[in-house]
Amino acid sequence: MTTLAQTFSLFERLRAPAALRRGLIAGTAWGLAVAAALTAMVAWQCGGICIDEMLATAALSIATGIATIGPLAAFGHPVRQSATARR
Repeated sequence: MTTLAQTFSLFERLRAPAALRRGLIAGTAWGLAVAAALTAMVAWQCGGICIDEMLATAALSIATGIATIGPLAAFGHPVRQSATARR
């Protein structure tokens, strides 16, 4: 019975549009923060910013954030039980 309850909540989380939105926002925010930190570190070490390198770092950081932090944010929110699940 516990397995069915966990499966139900996982599928319910996958169908919820808020979960996808929450995952994309969190992953993008994490990626932008990492890209800003890496760009600042490179600018401090080299004395300047290379636009091509900054764009590549930002794209990779955002993609990595969506792939890693996104699912944590999407599935980390508890799901309310529906009326049929309580019965």
